[in-house]
Amino acid sequence: MGMTKNYLLTVQENCCDQLFGQEAVEWAIVSGWIKLTGDLQTDLVTIMGEPGKPETGKYDEIIEAYQRQCREHGDALVDLYHASGLFDEILKPMPLLRHREAVEV
Repeated sequence: MGMTKNYLLTVQENCCDQLFGQEAVEWAIVSGWIKLTGDLQTDLVTIMGEPGKPETGKYDEIIEAYQRQCREHGDALVDLYHASGLFDEILKPMPLLRHREAVEV
């Protein structure tokens, strides 16, 4: 398990130095979009493309699909909040706390 986790982290770090890109690559692997071979160079070429030919990789497709998935989940969450009344509760105006007037001594 430790070797697999380290390999996954190595692949993610080599594909992108930004968290969103790393999360997208992890999502692609976990969801089955990308099948890792265990050979770092082969896996990086599959994801990022051949050196100097990024169009041969799947990175752009992965990012677009991951963004779409995030949007869909966000929309579903907003719909759920609306249906449950939670949105109204969250946005309900709250009275401000009154400051206590100074007590004369």
